[in-house]
Amino acid sequence: MPSLANQILDSIPENAIVERGSLVLAADYDSVGRALKQLVQNRKLVRVGRGRYRKSGGQTTSSASSIAELIAQRVRRSRRNVFMRSDFGEFGSYDAVGRALRQLVQTGRLVQIGYGLYAKAEPSPLTGKPVPIVGIRILASEAIRRLGKSVEPSRFDTAYNSGRSAQVPTGRTLTVNARIRRRIGYDGHYVVLQSA
Repeated sequence: MPSLANQILDSIPENAIVERGSLVLAADYDSVGRALKQLVQNRKLVRVGRGRYRKSGGQTTSSASSIAELIAQRVRRSRRNVFMRSDFGEFGSYDAVGRALRQLVQTGRLVQIGYGLYAKAEPSPLTGKPVPIVGIRILASEAIRRLGKSVEPSRFDTAYNSGRSAQVPTGRTLTVNARIRRRIGYDGHYVVLQSA
């Protein structure tokens, strides 16, 4: 009987991404996890997401610095302000893209605004620390739309705009049509998400 690692390799088709849960093997969950980890270390598999793998195809993976350069180039050319980790999946494995994104955050070219969410950044004229190039409300609205949800003005904005309230809204409250568990913001400043 072939080893567990060979069974895994045999069950993954060429040029296909396979979920860990879809692997039907005569082994327990932990043993499969150890075998997958070993295959990734031996560069026979590439981890492309949480619990998702593909065969490496014998190609060497790019270093984090070259992946970071590719990501930085795409960010620079894009009109978007918000980027998701999945936008850069073709540049390398899940872990390699993560390392490259951390490198870009450390160098100040990106700011992490939520789990798997990043924004274009530039040095602040006041503090010199990297800050997003647009305001937090615009960032949060774009991030929520990228997550497939719709954004509406908050109850405070609606009341102020219709003249029912004289209190000027902070602009950090957004109404969303579905529940979002992520916190969106940076440097201790977060938007408040209320359900519609």
